[in-house]
Amino acid sequence: MDNTIKVAVVRSDRRRGAVAEAFALIADDVRRGVKADSRPVIVPNLDYPARPWTCTHRDTLSAAADAILGAGASSITIAAGTGRRGHPTGDQFDRLGYRAELWRRPATFLDLDSDAGDGAGPWTTVPWIGPRGEPVPLRICARVAAARCRVSLGVAKTHGLYRVGLGLTDLTGVFHPDDGYLPGQEDGAGGGPLRVLYRAAPVVESWRGWLVRAWLGLRSISGGMRLTGSERRRLEWIEKATNSLVALAAVMKPRVSLIDGFAAMEGEGPRYGRRLALGTVIAGTDPVAVDAVAASIMGFEPREIAYLRQAEIMGLGTADLAAITILGDPVSASRHRFRRHSLDPFLQLVSSSAARETGAPRPHFGSVPSRSQPGRVARTK
Repeated sequence: MDNTIKVAVVRSDRRRGAVAEAFALIADDVRRGVKADSRPVIVPNLDYPARPWTCTHRDTLSAAADAILGAGASSITIAAGTGRRGHPTGDQFDRLGYRAELWRRPATFLDLDSDAGDGAGPWTTVPWIGPRGEPVPLRICARVAAARCRVSLGVAKTHGLYRVGLGLTDLTGVFHPDDGYLPGQEDGAGGGPLRVLYRAAPVVESWRGWLVRAWLGLRSISGGMRLTGSERRRLEWIEKATNSLVALAAVMKPRVSLIDGFAAMEGEGPRYGRRLALGTVIAGTDPVAVDAVAASIMGFEPREIAYLRQAEIMGLGTADLAAITILGDPVSASRHRFRRHSLDPFLQLVSSSAARETGAPRPHFGSVPSRSQPGRVARTK
């Protein structure tokens, strides 16, 4: 058996064709994944439907569904949620064109924001370590948790919590909507005036980012920077959220991961950044390797991304670019340095801490089916 880690990189001016070509390049690996479960679950990215281009495009979903069905799947399930009660994801399936694209295909839709109609139904509850270190039960869609073949369809973005938002971060979209953001912690933005600025228009965001970077730069001129109490709390929250993401990936690891860079985002991701047309698709069956290649294309050193380094330590995949065989177009042809999130200096501190780890972080939970009521934890997609 060929154990080479392969990642497909395809540059094109046609999204649907690029996705189809990327799946064709890793066709043997995809068939092995589908063989493990003939009814795969596809998890698209629905970070912010108010800006449709930030979500998985209908052409990406359609081409991925065709490839999965062509690999031998008998049916597929599309599971997604926005984490917002009163905003049913089922409506977004229509608005984003998902139902129309998959018309007459053996596809089932799961609205993770609703328990009625095409809602997710039963939930699996797992003990989880919350952002403040407290144990809380977290509900994950039982259908997604039980699947032996999960397909993640991410969108290339910078991120205010993980530095990059790619395939593994897409997994946080399968949480129950009542287990959403902690008050004042949405996207790691904190509360008060910072929260107001974070929701402002992109032009304000660019100024905020410049001011934050300039302020941190001035404070570090003396050779060191003392963090305020608020900054230390934010840093601690980011570290724990990163550990939780890796623990989630340990039990929800995708069999296939694809990153769409046709409408990528730079700056204040994963919602309020600026659109960047990268024209590239990255795909593979090692989700850590796929995210590593995508991060490299975005101008990041993969092992300086905290969650990628920790995932590699835990044996979930490789972030070593030298150990990955690139199929299709060379990485250098697609590389573009993305503008960083304004909180990136803090995120680099988390990455530096991860780089000093000498052992694997311990998983934070074990799966126990239950219908008990959970506490509040961070939905950090």
